[in-house]
Amino acid sequence: MSFLVGVDIGGTSVKLGLIQYGETFKVVKQSSIPTQAEDPANVLVERISKAVKELVESAGNPAVEGIGVGCPGLVDPWAGIVRTSPNLKNMPGFELQKTLSQCTGLPVAVQNDANAAVLGEWLFSPHSRNVRNMVLITLGTGVGGGVVCDSHLLVGAANAATELGHVKVEYTNGALCACGKRGCLEAYAGLAGIRRIANELIASGIPTTLKAGNGLTTKDIAIAAGAGDEVGKRTFYEVGKYLGRGIAICLETFNPEKVLLGGGASAAIDFMMPGINAALDECSSFTFIREMCKIERSAFPDDINVIGAAAVYLNSQRN
Repeated sequence: MSFLVGVDIGGTSVKLGLIQYGETFKVVKQSSIPTQAEDPANVLVERISKAVKELVESAGNPAVEGIGVGCPGLVDPWAGIVRTSPNLKNMPGFELQKTLSQCTGLPVAVQNDANAAVLGEWLFSPHSRNVRNMVLITLGTGVGGGVVCDSHLLVGAANAATELGHVKVEYTNGALCACGKRGCLEAYAGLAGIRRIANELIASGIPTTLKAGNGLTTKDIAIAAGAGDEVGKRTFYEVGKYLGRGIAICLETFNPEKVLLGGGASAAIDFMMPGINAALDECSSFTFIREMCKIERSAFPDDINVIGAAAVYLNSQRN
């Protein structure tokens, strides 16, 4: 048996997982700690190191090969440095890989969190065996993306490739994105965008059980849609249309065998698929490319963060 530790650093919490892989794959144990993003970077890493040690000890101290880390923002995996991370103000310029390795005594590899997620799907999902080209779009507060192309993670010159949340899916009066530009996929399929679409539909007077406001969640909307609520169903149809435009760009750019949806909103994939298909009918240029690609939900919708982080270390040993 072989073991890895995955560490997913988020703006609110740090999630950790002990992963067993080889003949048997499973998430052995998980834990989490508050990020406390206002802490100095070295203090945060010391707390992560302590949490890693406690996690491994609680599982009986199996021999761990290494630690993989997924971190939001622009990450330099070659230097082991976080270049920029909007939600981790004290992390930019910090030697995350070196410092965590020194604290834990284990080898460490770091990567952008969305890239980590697609690695987790590709390396560990039984549904991805023999798949050489894959796109993962993560739907959460923001929208992220990762691409495996010809059995390699596609990273670009600065590990900043495949920012799929910021492909443009609307050019006429596009909605404002958190990045400051308009018309990005994230502005329609991220939490704020989904909420905005739902609130606009509620304001239009369509009968609904949903209550407008900034507290509306994708889970609320999905539950309503499942109960037949018209606003819930229309919201995810609209979200699906914009998502489909983004997927069409991916089909023509990367020619994937699979496009996977991850993150919390992926639970509503059945409600989004009609909109996705309508957009693909409109925007996808080549029927053959479209038909060879399967659009599915992530195999690990609840655990992809820690699984993906662990996959970062495994992938670093392959290269």
